[in-house]
Amino acid sequence: MKKFLEKFLDKNYIRVFLIILGSIVSTLVLTFSILALIETQNNNLQLTSVYLLIIFILLGLSRAVTLIKERTKISVIRFIVLFTANIAIGILIMFAQNHPYLYSLCGGLFCATVVLSRIFVLIQNHSIRSIILNAIIILFFILLGIALFIPIAREKLGSIVVIICVVITISALFEILSNTMAQLKIITLFKIVMRTYALEVILGLFTMMVASSLIFMFYEDTITNFGDALWYSFAIVTTIGFGDYHAYTLVGRIVSVLLGIYGVLVIAIITSIIVNFYNETAGKKDAKELKDIKEEEKQNHPIKRR
Repeated sequence: MKKFLEKFLDKNYIRVFLIILGSIVSTLVLTFSILALIETQNNNLQLTSVYLLIIFILLGLSRAVTLIKERTKISVIRFIVLFTANIAIGILIMFAQNHPYLYSLCGGLFCATVVLSRIFVLIQNHSIRSIILNAIIILFFILLGIALFIPIAREKLGSIVVIICVVITISALFEILSNTMAQLKIITLFKIVMRTYALEVILGLFTMMVASSLIFMFYEDTITNFGDALWYSFAIVTTIGFGDYHAYTLVGRIVSVLLGIYGVLVIAIITSIIVNFYNETAGKKDAKELKDIKEEEKQNHPIKRR
């Protein structure tokens, strides 16, 4: 029964379903955290508490999705601890209306759950990069949890709720990115950029954007500051064309055309470099997996000799 369940959960459509489910849960967390921020600004803490309760229930559900994905002993322990903590925080928030101490306690417990989650990740992954990254996250949330109990913070109830909602919003965004980009090897992309001429090309594009932005700022009356000029250059290079700024002078239009052509060529070059090297890396992995599959088939279905 256990082997059957493992094979069933390892199927591709189950994996895709879990990715979609995790993304939906993270998106709902993001939505309700934004709604909680809006209601906090409107001083409607009662509705904010309801939204926060829903958020922590959803966070508990996301732990269940993670458990199904990993299915290890440490993930079971993590699920039990963090799921219980998230549900407890959600229930406690319902009684925290107009009570700064309870909101501070909820915020501190939330920071503690994040710290615990990072500790569990460190137990599973001992790489130097993981240790450094998670150590920074753990230190940040420890300091944040301590700051929520400072008397000045407790006097401003809205600020505590805002901090909690902002942290949840950022966490939800990273969770969405991790779900949707789970198979994208960021380290591989970084190595490709560093080992090829892609980095020089990217720096050249950025330099061209800055130089063009300075020209737009001085020649175009509709572009009054460097930030708007850089935004206009970004719209040209990425061929998005928001339409909120236009070049009216001859100089501005000439620079816009040159920047547009340069941007299209550079992005095409960068894309081709990264895709070719990335496919080469993935191809080696696929070839190895194909070889392993063939070896497994030979073992399971040996050729019968007459």
